[in-house]
Amino acid sequence: MNKTTLNYWLDVVIGLAFVMAAVTGIVLLFVGSGGYQGGRNDAYQVALVGISRETWKDLHTLGSLVMTAGVGLHLVLHFNWIVCVTKRMLRRPVNKRIVPALRPQESYEVTA
Repeated sequence: MNKTTLNYWLDVVIGLAFVMAAVTGIVLLFVGSGGYQGGRNDAYQVALVGISRETWKDLHTLGSLVMTAGVGLHLVLHFNWIVCVTKRMLRRPVNKRIVPALRPQESYEVTA
């Protein structure tokens, strides 16, 4: 497998893991706290689309871990590129006013 194909499939995995973590995170906002809370929690044991809150939490954690591992691998695969671009961005620009030899020579006509 060449590097371009590997990067493509790694990006697909990262994207799917992001969608999974985002969707499950939104679901967890609306499913309720899920704890017993002394018998006052109406949302205790509530399931959304037949999936319990604990399962949603597990899916959220799994998606987050896969995304984190994917981004880590992505950074490792692009390490040389990151170093080169960082060096280029940190390099001091040459100020043309300081280096007059880089400008074309001007000629002046002297008349008396």
